Amino acid sequence: MQQAISYRDRDGFVIVKDQTVQRFVQHSYAGTYDHFIASGLYQHLVGEGLLITHTEINLNITESSKYYKVLETPFIPFISYPYEWTASQWKEAVLNILEINLISIEYGMILKDATPFNCTFYHGKCIFIDTLSFETYTDGEPWIAYRQFCESMLGPAALVFFNEVAWGRMMQSYINGWPLKMISSNLPLHTWFKTATLFHIHLHAGFGKKSYIKKRGDGFSKEKLSMLWDLLKKSVTHWKLRSNKKIWSDYYDTGILSKQYLDHKLLMVSDWLKETQPHTVIDFGANNGLFSITASGISQKVIAVESDHDCVEHLRQQITDRKIQNIETVLADITQPTVATGWKNEERQALLQRLKGDMVLSLALIHHLCISSNIPLPFIAELFSTLTTQYALVEFIPRTDPKVTDMLINRKDIFQDYTEEHFIQSFNEYFTLIKWANCDSSERKLFLWEKK
Repeated sequence: MQQAISYRDRDGFVIVKDQTVQRFVQHSYAGTYDHFIASGLYQHLVGEGLLITHTEINLNITESSKYYKVLETPFIPFISYPYEWTASQWKEAVLNILEINLISIEYGMILKDATPFNCTFYHGKCIFIDTLSFETYTDGEPWIAYRQFCESMLGPAALVFFNEVAWGRMMQSYINGWPLKMISSNLPLHTWFKTATLFHIHLHAGFGKKSYIKKRGDGFSKEKLSMLWDLLKKSVTHWKLRSNKKIWSDYYDTGILSKQYLDHKLLMVSDWLKETQPHTVIDFGANNGLFSITASGISQKVIAVESDHDCVEHLRQQITDRKIQNIETVLADITQPTVATGWKNEERQALLQRLKGDMVLSLALIHHLCISSNIPLPFIAELFSTLTTQYALVEFIPRTDPKVTDMLINRKDIFQDYTEEHFIQSFNEYFTLIKWANCDSSERKLFLWEKK
């Protein structure tokens, strides 16, 4: 049965079941698909790491006759959405779309759509996941996806870079992009002096919806399109994120209690991960990724969830510099996680539907959830139990800790149930306590829980 995630494409659809991903190619796409493969474009893009691989498979004779091809692609355990990306991820996605077009046009093909949802991050890099987004290019034709690219990719990326990083998250309410006039009106004055934003957002916004409806031969050609994409690529490459005030990204340099505390906690977390050997770790409140990177050396997969943009950017830089392939990042707030959206609220899944692992890692986070966000301890225990199949490694920071004391300054203390006893009681509802230990040079404790 065709799923909501792929209903827009008349040339094929996707079925995801039991960790297999199958793309059914309709007979209407046969000639285009054959050219895509025979021309060498598919192999070129896969070789560059820009496009996900696929294998042609055979179903039973009855099923196979209904479709031209059935393609099986690697199952990506966690798909991140554009509103969970940092500025650098937006930039990478925009540049990848432009590079794919530059390569494709040399093989006589072009992307027929340009939505950021055709991209995700896998093995630490942006990858294009819609094999059927390519069509044959006829010289003299315009790029039909140009306006979509400007409204849903270039424009949102510009808002993130030149206005405020929070714009990225707001895209969950506009999954098809924003009107160009809205984007233009919210960009600062200096973007009128940048090539990409001047021509493709500000001036483009003035043409209205008819700006992309051109007749064949109206000045378009393979060479001109290549020049357009190349100039756009060069311009976006030089985009720099405006300076943001760091809150947590230097936390482990300036905000920890002591080096002894941190070193001992690192040692214990590492030892307990080696003992439990979780396949997938969900690191809530990942901060700048210190413990995510530690877990990545032990587990096969780490999903780092953090609400502070600078922290996630710091981690992504580490992923790039160290060529780490098994950490995926999510820019999200656990107290208000990404919701399901799109057609029937099924087109794009909620974050908590996509987050699944066999270990939840929660270090120096519980006190923020309970005191800053007023989340009851039983709620946290229940949430963790729904996201892990096996373990939870949780740090508890008592009321007497300096960080908690600071949080309670100038606030009415309504958190009398924020105690270690209530913490243990709450988690005991869903987990069995395996072990606990004090962190050196502090009153903080680590607890290792196993799901009941």
